[in-house]
Amino acid sequence: MILDISNMLHMNDVMLIFMVLVFGLLLGKVRLGNFQLGNTVGVMSSALLFGHLGFAINPAAGNIAFMLFIFAVGIEAGPHFFSVFLRDGLRYISLSLVILATAMLLTYLFASLFDLGPGLAAGILAGALTSTPALVGAQDSLQSGYLNLPHNASISAMLDNMSVGYALTYMIGLIGLLMLVRYLPSLFGLDLRAECHKIARERGIGGGQHKTYLPIIRAYRVGPEMARWIDGRSLRETGIYPHTGCYVERLRRNGIIVASPDGNTVLQQGDDIALLGYPESHEKLDLSYRTGKEVFDRDLLDLQIVTEEIVVKNDNYVGRYLVELDLTGKGCFLNRIVRSQIEMPLDRNIMLQKGDVLQISGERHRLERLASRIGFISIHSQASDLVAFSTFFICGLLIGSISLVFGHFQFGIGNAVGLLCGGILMGYLGSTHPTMGYIPPGALRFIKDLGLTLFMASIGLKAGTGLASHLNETGWVVLLVGALVAVVPVLVGYLFGIHILKMNPALLLGAITGARTSAPAMEVVNHLADSSIPALGYAGTYAVANVLLTLAGALMLGLWF
Repeated sequence: MILDISNMLHMNDVMLIFMVLVFGLLLGKVRLGNFQLGNTVGVMSSALLFGHLGFAINPAAGNIAFMLFIFAVGIEAGPHFFSVFLRDGLRYISLSLVILATAMLLTYLFASLFDLGPGLAAGILAGALTSTPALVGAQDSLQSGYLNLPHNASISAMLDNMSVGYALTYMIGLIGLLMLVRYLPSLFGLDLRAECHKIARERGIGGGQHKTYLPIIRAYRVGPEMARWIDGRSLRETGIYPHTGCYVERLRRNGIIVASPDGNTVLQQGDDIALLGYPESHEKLDLSYRTGKEVFDRDLLDLQIVTEEIVVKNDNYVGRYLVELDLTGKGCFLNRIVRSQIEMPLDRNIMLQKGDVLQISGERHRLERLASRIGFISIHSQASDLVAFSTFFICGLLIGSISLVFGHFQFGIGNAVGLLCGGILMGYLGSTHPTMGYIPPGALRFIKDLGLTLFMASIGLKAGTGLASHLNETGWVVLLVGALVAVVPVLVGYLFGIHILKMNPALLLGAITGARTSAPAMEVVNHLADSSIPALGYAGTYAVANVLLTLAGALMLGLWF
């Protein structure tokens, strides 16, 4: 039996697209020194090669993929989109607008100067900014029929040019951003570690990348020495927790166990007490607690110490500082804070936002009481609410079908912006109503990654067909313009942030990577700073940047028509 692989790929779109994915994802794992190509670059390169060899797929596959991707982006941004205005929100929004406006202006000027046309211009903008949402927005606005295109305009040709422009400039945009955030600090004589320490001192942040330990529970017997030291004072007066960081969870006296003794309890000789705290907290205990005094009491130690992810929902706590929760005073121990899937520094003065996830350890009943006050415990379920997913997806398509008319000017929202709005609404309502619209983080990440890679494969296959001819005609001009659009807006944004917004450089660099929605660049900044503090800036701009970039793709074409 002879298998004609080439003929099979030509005849079977499903086999072709997954063949592109296999080669592309393997290529994405290749490392060049400390730089890894990544899935997006790998799949794009693989698709360009297959497209150059004459393979093609039905465009409908790419349309479904981009819809899933942009909807997942909206769900991800939803919980924090409306709360981004708190504290430094206006700074982050203005920074994102400056970077985006500079990129659009440069793209339009150079595309007009070199007569590149609207298709290539939109593709260059999306590729140089490494923004798939911008490409999605541009393509959707073109296909929606809402633009007043000339009668002789070829939508198919513009879509092809868009794909080529994106494919040619994506790698330049990614490498350019990585190089900028890597060398900008040394270029301006900045010490990112010192800047992070400065922020840490100002806000009381533990800015380094510290390992966190789970609390442990141990039991001790109150001996004569400890009884004399206590001398009739209550737990509140002796201050075991303030001095050691250990919390008294249980007390056994005369064979009777008292759960969660209050601050007025007075310890007596012969009492057995169960203390919960970090390992280093137990080390701080006075020798009379530890040496020869530790006891093993199965009932006393039989506590359900659990770790839960508590989602901030209660409006009474949104906008308040973490220190106001007094977690350790309630016998709870904070392990990490996650916002927009980015781990935040353990900042006592970080302002809580709706949808923040606090990973906390402690006794089960204490965690449940805490969760009921500030939000809810994240559902540990693998089941997705597909009814809500489908309903909000339809709502997004309905929003996208809206057309606004002002006199002779007609503007359509389009599917991309509509689905993004539908996703944001679902993400926001899901953060406030835990019983509705739950999508496990792993499932959401899968939908987003699969939609993105399938869309990249579709774009690359289409662009690969005419890539060689475009390289011969305008290739070097497109590459040059892409490099300028990738680099100049970042420099303008940095100067704007330093001199106008007066932002700390570490936070500013994180915010710039968020405005470009580039997680790899953010990791570079965190590594250089040896701190997670720049992630605060990233989370500030990321939520609004996805929306602005989607609109930017449509607006770029609107400048031409």
